[in-house]
Amino acid sequence: MKFFVVGLGNFGSTLSIRLTDMGHEVIGADISLNKVESLKNRITHTVCMDCTDATNLHTVPLKEMDVVVVAIGEDFAASVLITALLKQQNVKKLIGRAFNDVHRTVIEALGVDEILFPEEDAAERVAKKLTLPLVDNSVQICDNSSMMELSIPQKFYYQKLSETELAQAKELKVVAYVQVKNEKSLWGNTRKIKKLNLDIDAETELRPGDRLIIIGNVKELKKILNR
Repeated sequence: MKFFVVGLGNFGSTLSIRLTDMGHEVIGADISLNKVESLKNRITHTVCMDCTDATNLHTVPLKEMDVVVVAIGEDFAASVLITALLKQQNVKKLIGRAFNDVHRTVIEALGVDEILFPEEDAAERVAKKLTLPLVDNSVQICDNSSMMELSIPQKFYYQKLSETELAQAKELKVVAYVQVKNEKSLWGNTRKIKKLNLDIDAETELRPGDRLIIIGNVKELKKILNR
C-alpha cells in the first residue's frame, strides 16, 4: 500500500517508520528540514514542504495514495487547514490525528474517514495493563466487548478449560489457544514463538506460559481474575 503522512513528529515519524518496515511505500512530509534529514534513511521517501500551501500538495501524487494521514500534533491551525486542503483533493482515505476534543470535532466536521487519538488510546492501554496485568493485548470491538490476549493465570495451570470459571462466564468466550515456546536463534538469543490453535474445546489443558484469546466483557474477566 501507499501512504502519505503529513507531520513527522513523534507519532508521525513512528507511524511512517513502522509502515516502511512492514514493506509499504511511505511519503513522509514535514516543514522541518532537520526532521526530514534525520528520517530519510528510515522512511521510503521524505520531503521538506509546507503542506498548508495547496501548490506544494499538488506536487505529491495524492491520487496514487491509498491512505493519507495528517499526523500533526500541537499546531491546530495547520492541522485543520491541511485536512481541508486534502479533503478537496478527494483522496481515497483521509485519516486525521486529534489532540483534544475540540480538534476532534473540527476535523470530524471536515469529513475525515477516521480519527486517531494516540494519547487517549495509549492512556487506555496503560490503564488496562495496570488493572489487568495478565492481559497482554486488547482491542475494543464495541462499547462492552473487547478481544483480549490473556496470559494463563497460575490458578488455572493444568486445568481443563471446562474446569475454569472462564467456561461458565456468560459474557466471555474463549476462541483460541496460543502456545508459547522459547526458541534459541543461531546467535544464541532466546525469542518467543507463538502458535495459534483455533481448535480449542472443553478438554484443552491450560499450561503455564501459554495464552488464551478471549472475546467479551472486560469487567467480567477482571472479576474472575481477582477472585
